[in-house]
Amino acid sequence: MDELEFRDIVLKSLHPEQYPDKVVRCRVIQNEDINAYVNAISDEKKMVATKTAPVEARLGQVGETVHTTLTTVYEGNEYILSEEDNVVGERELEDGTKAPDVVVTNINSTSNEQYVVKANKFSRMYTVNEDGTFTPVPDPRTLTRVSEDVIIMTAWGAPAVCLAGSYIVTYDAANNDFNTIEQGAFDSTYEVQSALGKQL
Repeated sequence: MDELEFRDIVLKSLHPEQYPDKVVRCRVIQNEDINAYVNAISDEKKMVATKTAPVEARLGQVGETVHTTLTTVYEGNEYILSEEDNVVGERELEDGTKAPDVVVTNINSTSNEQYVVKANKFSRMYTVNEDGTFTPVPDPRTLTRVSEDVIIMTAWGAPAVCLAGSYIVTYDAANNDFNTIEQGAFDSTYEVQSALGKQL
């Protein structure tokens, strides 16, 4: 068995005047090992769920930078889990026209985070509501709740933090395509379709 790899991450305090940043040691799960790691976790920690919470969306301006911030609660305190900048691009649509990427806001999530969705994918992912918000197209996924702090290496090469109590999302196990969702974001944006075990 290969020696386990660990990496320290820093959770930035949302209220530094009340409590400091937190250093958390995470076990690193390499991309090719994620499927085996998920399979080894009891079915009681697995479910099928789909994102159901409505979002707000607007066309971005090409070249615009969108700052995405995801927060989490760890040991009773609020921290910034991750931050990244994404630049709005322009995509060719199926009809041959071009459109800028879409800026989406998770209005029901704990962070109200904004992120960029490519223009040629947005219409396949969301449908418009009468009030102008958008509802995700049903896309059930298997989610596995982890009981330790881990970092998974995604198929696109970026590390994704999954703290204890949060979930690894299986998109395509055959191609090692996994991501993570923070526990609070899951609770406010997803709906459980079925549980694979007796309890979650």
